Order: sequence, then C-alpha cells, then structure tokens
Amino acid sequence: MDTGLYTCTATNAAGNASLSYRLHVQAPPQLLIGDGESHLTAVANDSLRIRCHAVGIPTPRIQWLKDGHPLGERDGAVVSEDGGTLLIARVGLGHEGLYICQGSSWAGVAQAEVQVLVQVPPNIEPSAVDLAILENSTASLQCLASGMPAPNIAWYKEHEQLSSGPGRTLSRDGKHLQIQRAQVSDAGSYRCV
Repeated sequence: MDTGLYTCTATNAAGNASLSYRLHVQAPPQLLIGDGESHLTAVANDSLRIRCHAVGIPTPRIQWLKDGHPLGERDGAVVSEDGGTLLIARVGLGHEGLYICQGSSWAGVAQAEVQVLVQVPPNIEPSAVDLAILENSTASLQCLASGMPAPNIAWYKEHEQLSSGPGRTLSRDGKHLQIQRAQVSDAGSYRCV
C-alpha cells in the first residue's frame, strides 16, 4: 500500500533540512451480501439472517434499508452492533421485499441488495370431515389448501391417486373433487395432499 511516511531531505555543505508527509490512502467501501446472492427465500415463522461484508478505509458505517426506507425496531428486525448482520427472529409476509446494506465513509458510499421472498408452508382446513350422501347423489369434496407459492394438490382414495374420469371431476386447481351418481363402491377414505 502507498499509505505511510514520506520524507524529502535537502543536503548541502552547510547542513540539511527535511520535510515529512504522512500519507493516508482511503479506499471507498465495497459491500457483499452473503455469498453474493441476489435473492433469498425465507419460510414463514422461521428465522432469517442476512450478512453484509463491508471493507474500505476507513471502515464503512453500515445502515440497513428495506424497500428504500431505514429499518426500525417496528420492522421486527435486529441489527448487530457492527451493523454487518440483520436478524429477523420470526419471518412474516411483511418481511418480503428488497433489503439494502448501505456502507458509507469519507471515501464514499456503496450498497448491496438482496430480494427476500417469503414462502408459507401448505395448510389444509379442516383436517378431517365425515360426509354421508344418498346413493346416486353427487358428492362434492373440497380441499381448502393454502400456502405460498400456491401448493399442488393431489387426491387419493385409500392409496390410489385420483384424476378426472367417468363419473368423477377434478377442478383445474385440484381443490374440488366431484363424484356424480355416487355408488356404494365410491364409499371410503379420500384424502387430499
């Protein structure tokens, strides 16, 4: 590095004189989030830790922003003392967005950003239903599944996977199964997964 003490010395028969300069070279901040990820996926109710590596001379001061606004305690995020780690103890849908690690010093300003996507595990309500219908009636079964991204739904009778066919209609999203003119042979345990 070029940082250091530089001295100019003048000498003649009458003596010498010198002038010293102390040179401080500053390096603008450079930032990296994690291993350079541009997207992170978090699961609802889990914790999320985002690390921001900052280098520069002098050491940059780090500030975190979400969607362009400074993060505060009300955002449910805690920043480490040195600013390099952002921790969300319990991820919710409101934590989805663009997170920016911004480093600043006298030598300049830099930032790194990561898009956080939040996924919600599938859930089906209710978990069990007993249904009795008359023979030759239409049985309508619903699978009220939710989650992010929207879950794929499959229907089973006992251990056999079902699909649309004669006398049986499965909705495009998989949430509804209809059995037209139900017979005794249609009785059994149906489950959506």
